[in-house]
Amino acid sequence: MSSTPPSRAFDPEHVSHRGNPELIAAIRNEIGAAGGRIPFARFMELALYHPAWGYYLSPVRRPGRPGDFLTAPETHPFFGITLARQMAECWERLDRPNPFVVREYGSGIGALAWDVIAGLSREAKECRAALQYRLVETNPHRLAQSLAGFAEGGLGDVVRSEEIAPGEDPEPVTGVVIANEVADAFAVHRLIWRDGRLREGWVVWSGDGFAEEEGDLSPEAALADPEGMLRESGISLDEGDRIEISPAAAAWFASAACGLRRGYAIVIDYGYPASELYRAHRLTGTVRAHRGHTVSDDPFAHVGEQDLTAHVDFSALRRAGERAGLTFAGQTNQGAFLASLEMGDLLVALGNDPQTALPEYLAAQAAILRLIDPGGMGRFGVLIMARDASVGPPLKGFTVQPLSF
Repeated sequence: MSSTPPSRAFDPEHVSHRGNPELIAAIRNEIGAAGGRIPFARFMELALYHPAWGYYLSPVRRPGRPGDFLTAPETHPFFGITLARQMAECWERLDRPNPFVVREYGSGIGALAWDVIAGLSREAKECRAALQYRLVETNPHRLAQSLAGFAEGGLGDVVRSEEIAPGEDPEPVTGVVIANEVADAFAVHRLIWRDGRLREGWVVWSGDGFAEEEGDLSPEAALADPEGMLRESGISLDEGDRIEISPAAAAWFASAACGLRRGYAIVIDYGYPASELYRAHRLTGTVRAHRGHTVSDDPFAHVGEQDLTAHVDFSALRRAGERAGLTFAGQTNQGAFLASLEMGDLLVALGNDPQTALPEYLAAQAAILRLIDPGGMGRFGVLIMARDASVGPPLKGFTVQPLSF
């Protein structure tokens, strides 16, 4: 445990550790005020979402999320156009509601929204006419840029922002909730199997940087009953195995579920069901830092200047959805999902268009391969759950069986 007295305030000018000095000082102050340590989940929350210096709230405009790795919508518009096909089917199964609301969490600068609207405009015009698209984005700078772009593009009457206060459920709507690469950025508790029980990794200040110190489970982690989860999933751990749990991600999905009066919730992210997630090489932990399209396993470097993610436990999300009244509609990986929705047809049509230049075609081809590659983005999980909506026969996105999951 840190010996730093809780009453001491830290001067940013004397912080030498890599990263944003103001954010480092703020986290050190909180560690001191908490008696010398905080759960890793709290460290991750501050590093990503501190209102003044958090990584996701930066005013700096960068490509990617928001610049340190490439998300699916930024790979190629075909991703959103293909996803629009699944949304159009959801609209049909809901008996063509008007309005048909799409609520997107983590909308960023609106890349996915643009492509979904384009896809519906091209292939499902009646659905497009009923569409209301709501953006839920924590970064006010990116949200403002997004809304300005939609207004300039003549879509100001279709797209609007929606602020959901922490701890409050969103307005119930009929339509689709979509979250692409969102759940992996919720704070996680880092747990270690030690002497036949789970211990927690706490964050301390070691004198020249942040470090981990093992201790008993925090109240938040204990409330999630991780050992019960392991037993329920039939998972046994060996000495020193490490896992992460995210009560925050489960709470978010439960809240998102409460925002559906009727409709479907679609989550696309890097992760696995619990039986697959908590085994083999992933038992060394899955927290990763992304900076400048480089990945590391050091979350304490470049604090506030690098993205932090952890693999998503899709079983935990499913349980949270079911507790909130949702019904399981299907689960697969992104490669099979996009293949089921016939994304390849878009490439064929592009190739058959005499106006298509060869470089444009080759770029689209490379993007599709990246999106469906089972060794890359094609491994992303896709979970769909429903409320008061048809789940059988299976949605079109589950037509093709995945090669692996």
